[in-house]
Amino acid sequence: MSYVTHYDLWRELDHFMRQTKLNASQVIELVTKSNAEILGIDHQTGTIEVGKYADLIMMEQNPLENIKALSDVAMVMVRGNLIQTPSVTRIQAVDELLDTVWSI
Repeated sequence: MSYVTHYDLWRELDHFMRQTKLNASQVIELVTKSNAEILGIDHQTGTIEVGKYADLIMMEQNPLENIKALSDVAMVMVRGNLIQTPSVTRIQAVDELLDTVWSI
């Protein structure tokens, strides 16, 4: 989905779930573990294992219960470095347009 912003990956995942019989857990695995395997970097990232980079996002809500929880990232860890208050510049006009699509 080319019009989805980088901070709204949840929209693509939601769309993918609607078009398939996959649940949130399966879709999240596809964009983490499976993509790392496709890129050949699964020895470094993609899953939480000893010896891999600590690349994580933390949310207040559980994305397995509601995929939109991925839109509200509370903390980010990149290679073990914690970003306690991540911020993103949102594009209001794009967000509003995408919200009309998702309300269908």
